[in-house]
Amino acid sequence: MSGTQRYLPHVVVFVASAGVMIVELVASRLVAKYLGNSLYTWTSVIGIVLGGISLGNWLGGRLADRFAPRQLIPWILLAASVLTVLIVGLDIAVSALTRVLESGTISVGILVRTLVLISVLFFLPSTSLGMVSPIMAKFAIAEAKGVGKAVGGIYAVGSLGSIGGTFLAGYLLIPAFGLAANVLTVGIILAALSLLMGGRRIVSGAWLLIVCALLVTNAPERLLRTIIEAQSPGVHLLYEKDSAYSYIQVVEKGLPPERTLRLDALIHNKYRPGSPDELLYQYERIFAALTESHSQQVSRTRAFSTLTLGGGAFTLPAYLERHYPEARHSVVEIDPRVVRTAHRFFDLPDSTSVHVTIEDARRYVEERQGQRQFDIIYCDAFNAYSVPAHLTTREFVLQLSRVLSSNGVLLANVIDILDLGRFLGAYVATLQSVFPSTTVYMPQESSPNLRTTFVIAASRGWTAPAVLRDSTGALVGASVPPAVLAKLTRGSPILTDDHAPVENLMAPVFLHSVR
Repeated sequence: MSGTQRYLPHVVVFVASAGVMIVELVASRLVAKYLGNSLYTWTSVIGIVLGGISLGNWLGGRLADRFAPRQLIPWILLAASVLTVLIVGLDIAVSALTRVLESGTISVGILVRTLVLISVLFFLPSTSLGMVSPIMAKFAIAEAKGVGKAVGGIYAVGSLGSIGGTFLAGYLLIPAFGLAANVLTVGIILAALSLLMGGRRIVSGAWLLIVCALLVTNAPERLLRTIIEAQSPGVHLLYEKDSAYSYIQVVEKGLPPERTLRLDALIHNKYRPGSPDELLYQYERIFAALTESHSQQVSRTRAFSTLTLGGGAFTLPAYLERHYPEARHSVVEIDPRVVRTAHRFFDLPDSTSVHVTIEDARRYVEERQGQRQFDIIYCDAFNAYSVPAHLTTREFVLQLSRVLSSNGVLLANVIDILDLGRFLGAYVATLQSVFPSTTVYMPQESSPNLRTTFVIAASRGWTAPAVLRDSTGALVGASVPPAVLAKLTRGSPILTDDHAPVENLMAPVFLHSVR
């Protein structure tokens, strides 16, 4: 057996193992755009992919005992290529089906949807890739002098392939090229291996050319755009990209046109080009009303300083820049692609006076401890399903208090259900352990048993008003009564760096959602 032949099983296993991890990372990002990024989606992805690999290991071992590995492996690799590429097609189908589900005609429990979606997209590709290792182990054993050495070598290169695929996809491939391109690339490599391993040249070669054509022409993205716009007349998909942190989508619809920014499964901003001062989200109007109230009562001047944690479409920072040009405005956003999206699609001027820092919010605040340079801090970094735990803890709240001026105020928006309110209660209790004055606002049209975006105002030296009105006198929000707030926080844990179970606290929101 030549040196090349001796290491052929190891090369195949390395590639297949790398492919499994790329598929798993793609699964986590792809599912996020439908269901958000949460402990439940990650648990489902890991469990279902491992289940597929386990079944594949068992099937591969059975087939290896019945057929010659060298004859069997080209077909297994070809099947793995087909099933992997099928993820892209199924993703397009799910995108179309999701719009039916969101229309209100069908409603499915979110845990069921999570399990079904991940199973449909990723179980069979994981199974087919899991079949490769036992077949190649049989191939290596047949040619090697020692069984242990052969099996150990296969396991070792499989682990190295998994490590390589993980780092390559996570750090480079997914942020640079997106999900579909990564899936198609894995499909191309598997098809090429099938061809090299002696598969039917016409079948394997034709399939290889088809997948290459899909990748070069970007046909899946074009098809998805056509389906979205055909299903929803007047809806235009302006931008879609997978960054290192989230799935980003910009859609425009209606007359006058309304532009939305979606990060993963949640719409983060709504914006009307030509009417930038029309804040379309209720929590933004509450932020604006509290800013005006604070500037009038405490600062008594428009030359104050603000810090926004989480930029999104920069709707609020741009609003602050226009209405308070004498003030100093800073924004911390972890994802540079989100900032570029705001410049391109949400009219954030390139010459903006807003100081933007690309960094994790906590690290940014840690670097400025004791400077007390901000009068208002807006915490706009909490998602419906994925809450960054390190930004919720008492330790971080203490750090925020040390960069606030003596009469400064922390404003945070939190998504929860008032009747359940486990995360809201814990976060308010955490803020109350640092700030003597803590007020919770909810929009007028909200319901206690539905998901709502609350705004919390916390301060050492300023008491927020009970009722908020905008500049026209219209009511924009009212505070939660003290008795309700006391009931909400009674028995709630104070979140700390050592123990901040935000996923468990947010579980009711996740489980009660049908989106």
